Amino acid sequence: MSDTKIDEHDLEENIWIHGKPVSHLPSSDVSMSEERKAFIRKALEFEIIDIRSYTGYKGDLIIEVTTMDPHAVAPLKETAEALGMESASTKDILLIYKIYCIAPVPNAYDLKEDD
Repeated sequence: MSDTKIDEHDLEENIWIHGKPVSHLPSSDVSMSEERKAFIRKALEFEIIDIRSYTGYKGDLIIEVTTMDPHAVAPLKETAEALGMESASTKDILLIYKIYCIAPVPNAYDLKEDD
């Protein structure tokens, strides 16, 4: 490690800079797509525990829905696919289901995969 001290106010890329308005954060640069908004509206029709949206490790945009309702899984996956998104789901030992909807971003960075 370097002994050089870095002042957090010198790092413009740091999103946690004190006093920086939310509208200037990187996640606020682009509006959410209509497909992702439609999926979130559909998810809110079910009994869900949580919903979050984030960027995956390849740059794709992901919506993660957590629910304990097994009847919500199939309709949400169908909705995602009808909106042009890929979908996947998991179930853990506590019967908590997670539905993942992946909206590819064509100009996002992608890791090189070996063929």
